[in-house]
Amino acid sequence: MTPAGTVSVFGFKTPVPFPFGLERTGYLVTDLDDAIRAAKATGADVLVAPFNDPIGRDAIIQWPGGVNTQLYWHTTAPSYAPLQTIPENRVYVSQDRVDAFVSSFLGFSHGSVVSDEHRAPGVEIGRPTETYRRVRIESRFGKLTALVTDGRLPYPYGREMTGYEVANLTDTLTKAKASGVDVLVPTYKTDEREAVVVQFPGDTSRKSTR
Repeated sequence: MTPAGTVSVFGFKTPVPFPFGLERTGYLVTDLDDAIRAAKATGADVLVAPFNDPIGRDAIIQWPGGVNTQLYWHTTAPSYAPLQTIPENRVYVSQDRVDAFVSSFLGFSHGSVVSDEHRAPGVEIGRPTETYRRVRIESRFGKLTALVTDGRLPYPYGREMTGYEVANLTDTLTKAKASGVDVLVPTYKTDEREAVVVQFPGDTSRKSTR
């Protein structure tokens, strides 16, 4: 648990079984069966049926467009301190499926589209001379940004799963480097934000912004 969000780390002693490891995020729900029914009603598929774990139940669903999400429920309802900032779940979808994804996710989350930019700066996906479509959604599950691309993405774009908003990007980056984080994409600026893509030990990419 951090002031900017929670992180769950799974240390497998075997090769990671399919489809675990492909989830873009996990959402805690109050009733797992109801959540799965709601997701299916909006067009989502169930990749891994509900199963028990030591502290609750889990399942993995897939939204239209191939975006995997874990849903989970705790036997004892957790109580967390409020976050200082809300993490941004980042998903990559194709032009052909983005509208179906957005419709499905909005139906499930009861969220809203806060912006739908058809000419977002391509530097955000490693293609600075181009533009692309970017859809930002907010709901009780947090923030979500859908990046609409043709799939031809330079490394490491498409791999980063979460964006963390920080109060001071320079200070955060200095602390991150001191903790063993690698900078994959140096700091860049757009009209909307300043951002950098880093990788934590274990080949896990994250994006910090302010």
